[in-house]
Amino acid sequence: MEFKYRGWVIDPTPDFSLGRFFAHARLIRASTDNDDGADAEMHIERNLSWFDNEDEAVQVAHEWSIEWIDARECNIANPDTGSTIQTKTLVK
Repeated sequence: MEFKYRGWVIDPTPDFSLGRFFAHARLIRASTDNDDGADAEMHIERNLSWFDNEDEAVQVAHEWSIEWIDARECNIANPDTGSTIQTKTLVK
C-alpha cells in the first residue's frame, strides 16, 4: 500500500514478526536536482513501534510520515498562497 503526498511516496506497510506488527515507514522522493539531469531517489526509513493490530501500525507509520514531510517542507500552509494541509485518517 502506497500513498502520494507532496511529491513523496509513503509506504506504511508494517513488518510482521513474533505475532506483532511493527510500524515501519518508507518514504521515497524522486529528484531531478542532479547536474547530469538524471533522476535520483531519496529513501527514508524509520522503525517506529510494535502493535498487536495491523491497522494501528499502518496508521502510526502514515501519520509519522506526514508529520516528517510537513516538518521539512518550506512552504507549509503559507498564508500568502492560501494553501492548507489536510490529513485523512486511514480506515479499512
